[in-house]
Amino acid sequence: MTRTLRYPRLMSIENFRNPNFQLVAELLEWIVKKFEPDASLDAQMIQTEADRVNFIKNAVLLMLQNSRIKMNPKKLYQADGHAVQELLPALKILYMAKSEDPNMDSGPKWTQVKQKLSTKMQEVRITRQLSSQLPETGALLSELISKPEFISNQHERAASRAIPLGDAERTLQTTVQGIGAEAEQLSNKLNNVASDEAELDEKIERKKREYEQLQKRFAKLQSFRPQYMDEYERYEERLQKLYEVYVLNFRNLSYLRKVHDDLAKSERQRQEELEKAMRLAVEKMRLEQEKKDAIGLTEDDTDAPLVDRRQSVRKVYGNMMGGADSSESEDDGDDDIIRMEEVNNIKKEMEDDDEGVDNDYMVGITVTHADDTKDDLSSGDDF
Repeated sequence: MTRTLRYPRLMSIENFRNPNFQLVAELLEWIVKKFEPDASLDAQMIQTEADRVNFIKNAVLLMLQNSRIKMNPKKLYQADGHAVQELLPALKILYMAKSEDPNMDSGPKWTQVKQKLSTKMQEVRITRQLSSQLPETGALLSELISKPEFISNQHERAASRAIPLGDAERTLQTTVQGIGAEAEQLSNKLNNVASDEAELDEKIERKKREYEQLQKRFAKLQSFRPQYMDEYERYEERLQKLYEVYVLNFRNLSYLRKVHDDLAKSERQRQEELEKAMRLAVEKMRLEQEKKDAIGLTEDDTDAPLVDRRQSVRKVYGNMMGGADSSESEDDGDDDIIRMEEVNNIKKEMEDDDEGVDNDYMVGITVTHADDTKDDLSSGDDF
């Protein structure tokens, strides 16, 4: 059968003597694809037990939806001869469709099927209508069956009882009076309804007139321009200008504060750099002085005793104007003085530059503040 259906591989019942889930999965996938080509089944994704269970469930559900064929998933999961028995109905349907003559005209058969289907649908609709009417008909029948007995009992009871004429007359009069009272109440209610309707109509007309008057008054108020509107608009324009001036001044102030902070920061950095440069210069001068002193001691006092050398060293550091030193120590002192003067000159030049920047900055602030003051005065004169 599978060979006739052109299954891609040959198989026999011997292949299912032992459980072979891979073969069953491939065959089941092929059958499902025959009925539903767009089905998303993959016989290769069955590595785990959960994958195999999901594969069997999806395949059985697709076969039930597309071909109305019920399969037992437990037998399919066994993957033996029982699985083949579950697959045979689907294979038979495919085999019968394959073996039919394609040249045979199926039009009359299809027409008969459509007629039978329409007849069955009509019968179903009639059955539904009858089933909905059945409870109502049964209840009505039960009520009709129970009424004659009650009516006959009441009739016999009334016939067997002798009614006095006086009592009957009084009962009828009471009934007539009750009916008359009810009729009077109904007439009063009708009259009240008419009067209420007239009152409501009158109220509606009055409300309409009030509404029209309010509409006219509202239109007049809209067309009327108050006297203070011109002054209000003038003050509004002035307030707008003052607000613009305020925004401008605020922006200028914020900018000047930022510039002031930047200048203060740069000034601190400059002072730190100057102090660092001065410390380096002093340290360098000290090292050079020590080096020169050491060189002078080694050249002049190599043959002198240790006490004399100590005295000469004390003379160098103790008295810068002493006459016991050589001309080299005097030259060293002059060099130190020259270096100190150069450092002081550099510091003065940097301080002069900073004062010039601060003066320019203060001049700019004064000019900006004067302009803002003029704008404020001009704006205040308008008031």
